[in-house]
Amino acid sequence: MTGAAEDRIRRRMEDRGVPRAIIESFLRKVEQSRSEPAYVPLESVCTPDADLILREPADSNRRKSLETRGEQLLQKVVVVKLNGGRSTTMDGRVPKGILQAKDGLSYIEIIVRQIQSLREKLRCDVKLALMNSFFTHARTMEIVERFDVPVQSFMQNQVPRLFEETLQPLDTGTEEDWVPPGHGDVYESLRQSGLLDELRERGYRWAFISNLDNLAASVDPWIVGLIEEENIHFLLEVTDRTPADRKGGTLVVRNGNLDLLEIAQVAPDEKDSFMDIDRFRVFNTNNVWVDLDALAAILESGSLRLPLIQNRKRISGTRVVQIETAMGAAISRFQRARGLRVSRERFFPTKQVADLFVLQSDACILDSLYRLQRNPARPTSLPFMPTVSFGADFLSSPLEMPSRFEDPASVSLVLAHSLEVRGPAFFERDVRIEGRVRINAQPNTVYRIPSGTVLRDAVYP
Repeated sequence: MTGAAEDRIRRRMEDRGVPRAIIESFLRKVEQSRSEPAYVPLESVCTPDADLILREPADSNRRKSLETRGEQLLQKVVVVKLNGGRSTTMDGRVPKGILQAKDGLSYIEIIVRQIQSLREKLRCDVKLALMNSFFTHARTMEIVERFDVPVQSFMQNQVPRLFEETLQPLDTGTEEDWVPPGHGDVYESLRQSGLLDELRERGYRWAFISNLDNLAASVDPWIVGLIEEENIHFLLEVTDRTPADRKGGTLVVRNGNLDLLEIAQVAPDEKDSFMDIDRFRVFNTNNVWVDLDALAAILESGSLRLPLIQNRKRISGTRVVQIETAMGAAISRFQRARGLRVSRERFFPTKQVADLFVLQSDACILDSLYRLQRNPARPTSLPFMPTVSFGADFLSSPLEMPSRFEDPASVSLVLAHSLEVRGPAFFERDVRIEGRVRINAQPNTVYRIPSGTVLRDAVYP
């Protein structure tokens, strides 16, 4: 990076009001991006031993003991939800957190009600904090203020997009020039906001951090009990890899420490080996538990240097790079770090409009504590959630749903294994999908599925 580029980045960030510490940290990341090896050789990593990836207790008495202890410790837990998202894969015009998610409630409303219900049931002061971005903050707080639940917010930092060739900051004069620097920014943002010190002073010991759009990631007391018993400083929830997850980040041992390896860090000629689910058997759910005292010590020492993700895009026809970090990659910086193998039922992120459709369906329910659960009527022989795929010629945005569904939540998926829809189709109310169903509607005509239709194990029309 030239001196001119560095000066330009610094001036742009100063004019934006970015704190000096964040400016210097970002400049170090830009320089790191030029010197850091592009790829991690797979020969330099190995799969973790069983003692590094813990499992849910099989013994019911053991689990109950951990759960009882965890319930007593919940007043020392802060739940942090990452709420900086633009819902770019679902149109991106509004913050994802305010989209209707389930039973007429938005993601934000469901999460606040989860915390409210937990506080009332266990009479504990578990806290909720939201990491907002400049894009999501105002709309989010309008919703939060309707509830009689203490919710703290802190702002994710913002950094400039850079021209790929020169590393000069993009300067269109619009908000397109700025982006959040990935969810790995949560740790520094906690410190810069003063919230980390405030939480520690008030006796909070652990943070449970997860993506806002993963409503399956609710607080589970037995995990808190396990963390305290094992004196774990950083716990990353992982789940079994399937062919559908083969591109997801996985836990490895590298340089003697647990580490998170993402496919972007792997050379093109080794990607097939990385995606071998028999070799790398778990993937990252992005549900993280972290000891706040241990985190503060690492931040104070300046040793929280995370691997970079260079996200390349085109903005107004210009090739730019976004320099980001991943939250789970911090696992390598903690001595007392472990993975925790959890069931698939703690992981259902909604990244595409098809995922949102599944979330709104009867395949899952919200229980009395507003936790996302498998519908009890869904057979255990079926996966936790059905696999749904929509072609771009059918549906690409939640805003288009009225043109494709009379009432999307009325389409029953409780007995569905998978649904694939391609082409212009329209679902009337109360259609049932059972087994594996594919719809291939022909162009230039709308394939209409009448109310009350049962589609079962076939290709239509």
